[in-house]
Amino acid sequence: MKKQWRISSQWQPPKAMIRIFGYVVLQLCLLFMPSSSQARELSSQQSSNNEVVGLLAFKKSSVQSDPNNLLASWSPNSASPCSWSGISCSLNGDVTTLNLTKAGLIGTLDLHSLTGALQSLKHLYLQGNSFSAADLSASPSCVLETLDLASNNFSDPLPRNSFLESCIHLSYVNLSHNSIPGGTLRFGPSLLQLDLSRNIISDSTWLTYSLSTCQNLNLLNFSDNKLTGKLGATPLSCKSLSILDLSYNPFSGEIPPTFVADSPPSLKYLDLSHNNFSGSFSSLDFGHCNNLTWLSLSQNRLSGNGFPSSLRNCGLLQTLNLSRNELQSKIPGALLRSFTNLRQLSLAHNLFYGDIPLELGQACGTLQELDLSANKLTGGLPQTFASCSSMRSLNLGNNMLSGEFLSTVVSKLQSLKYLYVPFNNITGTVPLSLANCSQLEVLDLSSNAFNGDVPSKLCSSSNPTALQKLLLADNYLSGKVPPELGSCKNLRSIDLSFNNLIGPIPMEVWTLPNLLDLVMWANNLSGKIPEGICVNGGNLETLILNNNLITGSIPQSIGNCTNMIWVSLSSNRLTGEIPAGIGNLVNLAVLQMGNNSLTGQIPPELGKCQSLIWLDLNSNNLTGPLPPELADQAGLVVPGTVSGKQFAFVRNEGGTSCRGAGGLVEFQGIRAERLENLPMAHSCSTTRIYSGMTVYTFSTNGSMIFLDLAYNSLSGDIPQKFGSMSYLQVLNLGHNKLTGNIPDSFGGLKAIGVLDLSHNDLQGFLPGSLGTLSFLSDLDVSNNNLTGPIPSGGQLTTFPQSRYENNSGLCGVPLPPCSSGGHPESYDTRRKKQSVEVGMVIGIAFFILCVFGLTMAFYRVKKYQQKEEQREKYIESLPTSGSSSWKLSGVPEPLSINIATFEKPLRKLTFAHLLEATNGFSADSLIGSGGFGEVYKAQLGDGCVVAIKKLIHVTGQGDREFMAEMETIGKIKHRNLVPLLGYCRIGEERLLVYEYMKWGSLEAVLHDRPFRRPTMIQVMAMFKELQVDSESDILDGLSLKDASIDEFKEESSS
Repeated sequence: MKKQWRISSQWQPPKAMIRIFGYVVLQLCLLFMPSSSQARELSSQQSSNNEVVGLLAFKKSSVQSDPNNLLASWSPNSASPCSWSGISCSLNGDVTTLNLTKAGLIGTLDLHSLTGALQSLKHLYLQGNSFSAADLSASPSCVLETLDLASNNFSDPLPRNSFLESCIHLSYVNLSHNSIPGGTLRFGPSLLQLDLSRNIISDSTWLTYSLSTCQNLNLLNFSDNKLTGKLGATPLSCKSLSILDLSYNPFSGEIPPTFVADSPPSLKYLDLSHNNFSGSFSSLDFGHCNNLTWLSLSQNRLSGNGFPSSLRNCGLLQTLNLSRNELQSKIPGALLRSFTNLRQLSLAHNLFYGDIPLELGQACGTLQELDLSANKLTGGLPQTFASCSSMRSLNLGNNMLSGEFLSTVVSKLQSLKYLYVPFNNITGTVPLSLANCSQLEVLDLSSNAFNGDVPSKLCSSSNPTALQKLLLADNYLSGKVPPELGSCKNLRSIDLSFNNLIGPIPMEVWTLPNLLDLVMWANNLSGKIPEGICVNGGNLETLILNNNLITGSIPQSIGNCTNMIWVSLSSNRLTGEIPAGIGNLVNLAVLQMGNNSLTGQIPPELGKCQSLIWLDLNSNNLTGPLPPELADQAGLVVPGTVSGKQFAFVRNEGGTSCRGAGGLVEFQGIRAERLENLPMAHSCSTTRIYSGMTVYTFSTNGSMIFLDLAYNSLSGDIPQKFGSMSYLQVLNLGHNKLTGNIPDSFGGLKAIGVLDLSHNDLQGFLPGSLGTLSFLSDLDVSNNNLTGPIPSGGQLTTFPQSRYENNSGLCGVPLPPCSSGGHPESYDTRRKKQSVEVGMVIGIAFFILCVFGLTMAFYRVKKYQQKEEQREKYIESLPTSGSSSWKLSGVPEPLSINIATFEKPLRKLTFAHLLEATNGFSADSLIGSGGFGEVYKAQLGDGCVVAIKKLIHVTGQGDREFMAEMETIGKIKHRNLVPLLGYCRIGEERLLVYEYMKWGSLEAVLHDRPFRRPTMIQVMAMFKELQVDSESDILDGLSLKDASIDEFKEESSS
């Protein structure tokens, strides 16, 4: 340094040279150094390149399938991703939004990599795809504000350190409609809305955490999950909460009395519906619910005989739904009158009684929907309701209302669109003044006591209305169907069933342009079905005209009704052939044409009906062979076309003396007692009626479930293909002229319950495969030419002799035994000669034995009577449940059960022991019940805890079903099946003793719900009794919701 300084001190350049050098350097710097805008552009290009790389990495690693080619524009040759589909950028060119909603993408989401690559991403919408989770954590640089992952396939628990906690700016999260089971839930103060609905979350700590640390949340949705137990936490700390939805969970117990009172003043929407909450409604404290506008407590078990007075504080209520509870009182009109903003009020399906209060009508200025159905209300609708100018929907069905309120009050509601008043006691004629409700779309007056004519002036050319549904079924209307109904051009559904109507259906009705449902069964209608239906009028979906006097042939134009799903023309006077064009009806599910005079062959084209599950052509004059094409759709039928339809199935149980297996009838808006009086319900000595809602039980591989072709003149062989209909449960081919052998393929009818092949000319052996049909409960092969032994396997030997009679070559149980050659043994009528001496000796010896035997029998009877008296006193001293009726018999009845099929020997328990173990079958011992009996918990004398099932006795068939269940259970051995320990049979009672399962069934543990599924005998006897389940009752291939069953028995006139 010193040297340098010395050199520099020796010579100094001139100042001018220094200036020139500095100027040159400055110019060079200005020439080569970029400007600030150029620097920003370079930075933006670098960022865009990084985002292109990141998005392409997301496409490659997270998206396995792009069926709609939505990501085709994502190209590595692009300089910027801002023009790509689904991408939105800021002014600086940074990706801020990725929206791939309902793109149909399939893959695994790596959220950590995505948020790391797109450091400006604020909004991510992936709703409606099929993503599963690869990594739901987020990078530290996450700036997400909105994340919508709803309706995907996320099924893993949320990880610790998930995006909810990492993304500190997150305000909106939607994870609904997935299968998230739980995991770790933590979120920050920025979160405003959290939607976790429709998952399978069962961890109640999630709700407790959310309500106790909700911070700034204004929306919290846990609906439709599996949250159980009592509702412990309250939203006390949620200062900003506005919407809280906990509906559709299995919560139980009482709602905390201060749950609403502890909620913040900001709460506007509260939904606790569809749970199992119990307790008194009047004990709830609503506090200062000044801003609450929407309150639903429906579908619970709330009880009580009053409303809480604090409910009056919720003065801004617009929706109040208390339906489907157990509230029992008069409707509190004075309290409800205080809700001056009320728009929707539902008190349906409770136990409210008395008159509809006047005060409610005084406060209905804003009321748009009122549902008071399914209560015990009497009287009529007060005159004060005439001022309800905003009323759009009024449902008063299923009460005991009467009077003239339809004409004096309802006809003045100019805004009314939906009027439901079925199942009441209204008499007189249908008021013509209802035509004043010009906006009325649905008019349901079914199941009342109206008389007179069908109103003809509901519509006119000068007074057009919006009427779409006219439902007047189950009344006492008479006369003809008025042609003026043709003026109701918007009519879609007409139901005039169960009246006394006569004459033909007017052409004006057939040609209604929008008509979908024409239902007029159980009248005395005559005339013909005109040619041109579904051509000159609407494209019908249902045509139900059974049980009338309709003549003529079925029009060929029915093949144009491409939307048709249900055709029922049974029990008329139809002639001619079945149109082959019906095969064009790909949506047709039910086709009933039985009990007519149809001729010709069964069209093979029916096999093209892709949705056909019910075909009934019994009792006609059909000839020709059985078309094998009827089984063409086996394994291909897709459910859905008749789901949700209300129906009744009238099943004939009188054996071959009844024509056909029964009939399926549309049952919307019909009282059960009216159906009981229908002639078809009394066509047999024993008739059973099933009713309910249809829901399919198969998914994509269904088949026909009901096929009745009995009482015709069909000939030829039974097609082998019929055995492929694996869901077929009723097959009736009896009373025809069929020949050949019974197909061995019938072993494929795994769901068959009723099989009738009687009164034909069938030959050969009974196939051994029939013995594998575990659900078979009714078999009839009588009056044929069958030969050989009856197969000993399965249930074939449990049917009575009458089901095999008049087959000269059949033998074996229950018929006489077979000889060594497989033929019935002949009884030897020749008597062997015996000497007189031997006869005398035998006679004297027999006399002595008889005297001795009578003496001993008298002694034992006296001793037994004394024992029975003590036993009966013991039995009578035991308390009973009140629902059990026992018929005791001291006569032992043998059982022919194959005990050898069980791994452990069965315990033959005495009835007295079981009575003692269950405390007389008391209600305290009852742990379950169903359509086939009740189940009791019991402890036997040796300390063994068991479950005792008391079967309901079915007249004439209980023995066989009892033996069939034991035979079947004995053959099924698996470590996961509860074993049968013993049985008891006394008189008409049948009891089964099973091992007691402390924790319930495997299904109950896995799905966290009580076990109420049917047992083996319930499934096997599905056509004898209606199965009862907590949610549905299963019949055929369909499910019956809210099902009921009635049995009718009549003595044969002969």
